[in-house]
Amino acid sequence: MHIIDVDSLDILSLKILVLLYESKSATYVSKALDVPAPKISRSLKNLREVFGDELFVRRKYGLFPNEFVTHLYPIAKQTIECADKFQEVQTANANRVKTHVEIAVPGLIAYAFPKALMQAIKEEQKSIQINITPWSKHTSQDIINGDVTLGVCCSRGIKSSDYTDKLIATQLQNIDKLYLVAGKNHPIFKQDITLESIAQYPYINGYLGHSSARPSPFQTFCAENRIDLETELTITSISSLFEYLIENQSITLLPYRVIHEMASDTPELHTCQLSQLETERLHANIEIPSILLIQKKQTELDNDNLIWLIQQIKQIINDVL
Repeated sequence: MHIIDVDSLDILSLKILVLLYESKSATYVSKALDVPAPKISRSLKNLREVFGDELFVRRKYGLFPNEFVTHLYPIAKQTIECADKFQEVQTANANRVKTHVEIAVPGLIAYAFPKALMQAIKEEQKSIQINITPWSKHTSQDIINGDVTLGVCCSRGIKSSDYTDKLIATQLQNIDKLYLVAGKNHPIFKQDITLESIAQYPYINGYLGHSSARPSPFQTFCAENRIDLETELTITSISSLFEYLIENQSITLLPYRVIHEMASDTPELHTCQLSQLETERLHANIEIPSILLIQKKQTELDNDNLIWLIQQIKQIINDVL
């Protein structure tokens, strides 16, 4: 009794067997599969060795299947159909390759984006892969170049000339509240908190997308009112900011409610919202900053996915502020 070596079978050989059975022509099989005639011969030889049978009998008008092949044919046909289903699944998966989206977000709120966006993507079963990178002075150009898909920044952190005919800036929300954050035992909390009293202490600039060339509203207020202010440094990482405030007698003013809530949960820190009176004083002669969503005109991203992503970002910004 001949023992069939199933491991020696391959899909191509089975396809050749099926097409030979149906067409009885090796030439037809060669053209149909785009396989050279010598390879057809080798595959047929391998099939004969595996099954220990001649399988096909050569006659004047082609290769004719014997009785044994009539039993093999439906099994081989079904096997090929199953293999084709594997290919269909693979093709469907390839068509669902996730669209990669690069999103630039200021460091102090970047931590809030991955979890929120990934949760939404999972719930909606969107074929989108995101990567969150820090907003920098080069981000506008990166968006124009196509290296970044969407960017979030402050209106005071980007010049209007940066988004003239190549970028679109969509206002998401005004930044009209401020939160004071400092070490738990900071002396500022034992006195009246005014813009002038805040300026008595080293200031940490952590404002959204600001730089020395584009000062924060508080820095602008102090400069315009000739109030001495020592800006100690700029920190854009939430963990680094908290660590520095805990270890030093510095102060920061931030417009993000979520950081206010995080600082409230940190025993070594204390935070409070700046009074409406002081906030109005700050913005009396300074335009209230707003959060902008920056994107390239004619962004190369599926419109439905882009619209959906923007809505999610708006929601996150709402939660953050």
